Amino acid sequence: MNARRMRPSSRPRLEVDWVVVPVTGIRKWGLSLLLVLLAGGLGFVCWTLFHEPVEKKARRLIQQATAYEEDLHRAGVSEGLASEFEQGTKLLAQAKRDFENRDFPAAAARAEDALHRFELLLRLVNREFVGAAQIIAVSGRVEVQRANQTTWEKAKERQALYNGDFLKTAADAVAELLFADGTVYRVGPDSLLEIHREARTGPKSEPGEVKVRVGQVNVSTALNPSSVVTDAAGVRIHQESRVGVEVAEDATTTVAAYAGRARVTGSSGQAVDLADRQAVTASREGSLSARRAVPEPPQLEAPQANTLINMDQTNRVTLSWRPVPGAESYKVQVSRSRLFAPANIEVEATRLEPSVTLRLRLPGTYYWRVAAVGPERTASEWSSPRSFRAYTGTRVEELADTTPPVLSVQKPQQMGNFFLIQGVTEPGATVTINGEAVAVAGDGSFKKAVAINREGKSVIVIRATDAAGNTAEHKETVFVEVD
Repeated sequence: MNARRMRPSSRPRLEVDWVVVPVTGIRKWGLSLLLVLLAGGLGFVCWTLFHEPVEKKARRLIQQATAYEEDLHRAGVSEGLASEFEQGTKLLAQAKRDFENRDFPAAAARAEDALHRFELLLRLVNREFVGAAQIIAVSGRVEVQRANQTTWEKAKERQALYNGDFLKTAADAVAELLFADGTVYRVGPDSLLEIHREARTGPKSEPGEVKVRVGQVNVSTALNPSSVVTDAAGVRIHQESRVGVEVAEDATTTVAAYAGRARVTGSSGQAVDLADRQAVTASREGSLSARRAVPEPPQLEAPQANTLINMDQTNRVTLSWRPVPGAESYKVQVSRSRLFAPANIEVEATRLEPSVTLRLRLPGTYYWRVAAVGPERTASEWSSPRSFRAYTGTRVEELADTTPPVLSVQKPQQMGNFFLIQGVTEPGATVTINGEAVAVAGDGSFKKAVAINREGKSVIVIRATDAAGNTAEHKETVFVEVD
């Protein structure tokens, strides 16, 4: 499940209330008033550009998802991935209807879900699906142990997993798996799971199954059901559902249906059906608790996404969200990385009120998210994360900066007519690949699958731009052959 129990930190880097970001150095003052005013003007312009209205965001996501859908149509989707593609198409069609009805938040949410599904498919298109599942994303230390083997190997993207294979994640790691039936498993930190039997497609197909020994998985099904088993319970997840399963070290299993339906059967034989936003816990002996409500995830209010905070004017920022009915408290996480891996968490706090105030002393980009906690400590999904950027007089210095940002790009990995582009630039810089914006993590890393739809030689252009407008460019020449 997304909401994890809090871990004590041996060296707190932020404190609530007030939250203090440690100082790594004190920069000297003395810059002219003119440059300060220019920096403020620049900050206002950047804030205006980054503060994207929800209607504009919905339109952009729909356009991007539509382009990816067309790319997949041209490339062709194998039978094993057809159900996931169909689900993405349905989501996109609903997003377009929401947009026509001027329900822009719903349109943006559905278009973003469809876009994510299409992005996953783009990594596997034009390749036959091998194994029960394939690893489609890895962050941190993730390892695989093959069936009947005793050694662990480093997990890799596009790696096939077979019946009997184990996968484990470290405390700072997460992974995503795509099954042949279109189900996506998102594996949280400190997790160990086993591919329990083959996932097959077709009219008589059985659901893919994963056994979770310890840790958490979030399962998103498309047009096929899926199953998760633990020592305490079995979970049958219906199609078009989103369910979280968390196994504690004592084998106690908590199952939460965030959307759709699931049937939980304890090892004692007792069974419970879950609907939207319902949860149940199986004891280590296999007995099931009563169903309980799962709160809705909070909706973040302020600051708006990508807000710029001038620390020369104020060093405080208040994070706020809408109150959730039935919530008894809220969990707040603030991180320097959009991945929110435990090792990178700056703040993990519990709040009774729907807000928290930070006092900032270190410039940089911060990401934050919130989960609501209801009765019996049942937590919601995490909210969609937001980011803000704090800056001091160093932003004024960027006006006179003429040094291009660092840009390092790995050799592209080819998958048919798709190329996986990975690299790193300086934190805070923006990156485009062939003119299209790419998400940059807090540490400056980025990754994107690029489709080349013509045969022969093509050039992929990667460009990084820092806050002062300096640009670094890298070009990769690639080849696509059609049999």
